Amino acid sequence: MENKIDSIKGFRDTYKIEKFLASGGMGEILEGYDSQGRSVVVKIPKKFAPMRDDPLNDQVINEIENLKLLIHPNIVKYVDSGEYQSKPFLVMEKVDGISLKQYVEEKDYGYEMARDLSVKLIGALKYLRKYRIVHRDLSSTNIIMMPDINPKIIDFSTSIRLPSDTDMIKMKGSKIGTEGYSAPEQLREGVCYIDSDIYSLGAIAFTGRKPEKLKKDIKSIERFNDLPLYELITRCLVEKRDDRETDLDRIEKIIKN
Repeated sequence: MENKIDSIKGFRDTYKIEKFLASGGMGEILEGYDSQGRSVVVKIPKKFAPMRDDPLNDQVINEIENLKLLIHPNIVKYVDSGEYQSKPFLVMEKVDGISLKQYVEEKDYGYEMARDLSVKLIGALKYLRKYRIVHRDLSSTNIIMMPDINPKIIDFSTSIRLPSDTDMIKMKGSKIGTEGYSAPEQLREGVCYIDSDIYSLGAIAFTGRKPEKLKKDIKSIERFNDLPLYELITRCLVEKRDDRETDLDRIEKIIKN
């Protein structure tokens, strides 16, 4: 990987790449620092051939366009972007911490933790809705828990900004998301609603990990019975969108009750 980065002549003039972090379907994730010594994360498409119509380029460009709009304490911060040899790159703040998935595997995920996390995620979702952005893959691996237990939502590569004239879009051949976390309409039909991330909120509040079907695991949340979190989970983590709670203000009132 280091040789590939070295081959992007001029890239290292501004960003010194220190190490390779991960490789996903959309691109390579690298860690480094900028000319002022600030830690950053760089995302670049996997392929380096100069092809502007490469779909991997489109994913990075999409993430750049959406992240540029967002400044929120619970959303990863955009730093910079650019292009070299017809390939786009995205620079983001380095978020120190561990994924929610790792956090709940190693630490206690009790009621207060789940409630506080839900309150912060509701705030982030309300903010995203102002810009009509749907994350589409909100899961325990795409939430980083910082040392102060404040969550940061990362990876907006599959996010979508809905046009102002519609609250729903169907993308042919595109079934985006993570089973157990993403709304069923996304995974089965490629349909995204302005409120589809609310299903993910219910899943994350449920256990912080990938849940089984709610009916099967109902005993897992009985410990929250008669508490606001139980109502949030049972209203949000619903198979059919028509039966699901879709109003973030009502959800916020429930959890803060």
